[in-house]
Amino acid sequence: MKNKGFTLIELLAVIVILAIIALIAVPTILNIINDARIESKKRSIDLYGKSIELAIARKSLTEEVPIGSYKTSGNTLTLNDSDFSFEVEYDGEKVECDTVKIYDDGTVSLDECKVDGQYVDYAYGIYTDNSGANPPELVDGLIPVIYDDNIKQWKIANIGEKWYDYDKKEWANAVILSETGKNKKVGDILNLPTSPTDASNSDVKAMFVWIPRYEYKMPETVEDKNNPDLIDINFISKDVSKETDGYILHSGFTFGSDTLSGIWVGKFETTGSAETPTILPNQTSLKNQSVSLQFETAKKFNAQLNNKLNSHMAKNSEWGAVAYLSYSKYGKDGEVYINNCNQYITGIGADSANAPASGTTCTTDKNKYNGESGKNASTTGNEYGVYDMSGGAWEYVMGYLTTAHGSKPWGSTSSDNYSGFTDETKPDDKYFNAYTTTNADDYKGQALGETKGWHGNTSNFVSLGTPWFHRGGDYTGTSLAGVFDFGYDRGGASGRISFRVVLTPTV
Repeated sequence: MKNKGFTLIELLAVIVILAIIALIAVPTILNIINDARIESKKRSIDLYGKSIELAIARKSLTEEVPIGSYKTSGNTLTLNDSDFSFEVEYDGEKVECDTVKIYDDGTVSLDECKVDGQYVDYAYGIYTDNSGANPPELVDGLIPVIYDDNIKQWKIANIGEKWYDYDKKEWANAVILSETGKNKKVGDILNLPTSPTDASNSDVKAMFVWIPRYEYKMPETVEDKNNPDLIDINFISKDVSKETDGYILHSGFTFGSDTLSGIWVGKFETTGSAETPTILPNQTSLKNQSVSLQFETAKKFNAQLNNKLNSHMAKNSEWGAVAYLSYSKYGKDGEVYINNCNQYITGIGADSANAPASGTTCTTDKNKYNGESGKNASTTGNEYGVYDMSGGAWEYVMGYLTTAHGSKPWGSTSSDNYSGFTDETKPDDKYFNAYTTTNADDYKGQALGETKGWHGNTSNFVSLGTPWFHRGGDYTGTSLAGVFDFGYDRGGASGRISFRVVLTPTV
């Protein structure tokens, strides 16, 4: 009997089937191996963090362990700017972490960790929510806080526990403590001003809100500008360089050549003075400054943070980043109420979105930032959002029509230099949005052309004679004021115009 073998066609068919199986299976297997390798590296970092906590506990039995940021050298921790150090007993894979932060409750966080030279995006002991938002970037001097609704006050947060939740519209907040509050610990209540006359008793010098990086998609059609559909937002890491189909990478998270994981935005309009600026509720907005003086004033928060973050005057793109997030599922879900206080008091919220100017709301408890009406003037509709973006004072932003100055100094109008900049003091390009055309549709993400006329807000683009943007309207604005409001000015000092401070995780 003659044996029958495979035909050539059958053999080719088997080869094709095996190739298809390999194409499907091999990437999956490689992904599983890679995921396992990464998880192993994360476990190494986790073990390293726990080893540090154990070392801290042992060390604290014999001497006080200074709270702060440490650098690693082998298995030794050395406190920055100090000769204090101690050995860590750790036998796992070699771990290199740029910074080890030790908190007053003995918990630890690790930043920018590598195992055998491979960076692993992991931090031990730090809470993250489930929204996909990039975790807030904290540095020494910027203290996380949480709002206690039972006592209606802010407290210092434990970063190992829940202190924000973007899915619940609870954006991350952090503060710079004043001299009065510098000894406050985790769980301690923070005193904030309740009127413009009691700022000296404040435990806080400035309050900031974390805006995580995202991509966005505008509503396909806007049939009713007074009630447009929400802006669709996806949180993304700073490593993402290409947007999802149909989405746009928001421009507010680019600072020079750096892509940011997020920005810290002043919770209120700037308060205090040019010499000692603050960012606090129930205070009078800082006004009567030219754009150049506002720019210099904003930089003064750098010293409070040991120059670990870049403090600067808000750009138009950064304003837009807050505005778009406020009008998404993570924000207020509707129009932000106006601050209609005729005394320019920060954090005030009217009883309706478009209420007329009032003196009563300036001092009534329900209209203060944590009152029943005041919360509606927040970008989240609760205490966790950003305030004064509708009404209050107008706010200059660093957005300039660069064709205006001609032969005059940078920052000038077509006729005179009101802003106070010179060609020598012109800011680096990363500090401002440059406009070369007067078409609002040319600039994405800045709450200009894309949201023009929403909720009846003013839409006046800059010109050669008035080349500086201001945002938000003022307390007299009613329906003209709002987070999508934009107008123009010459850049000079005005008793109706304030500004906002932004911190970026890069210098």
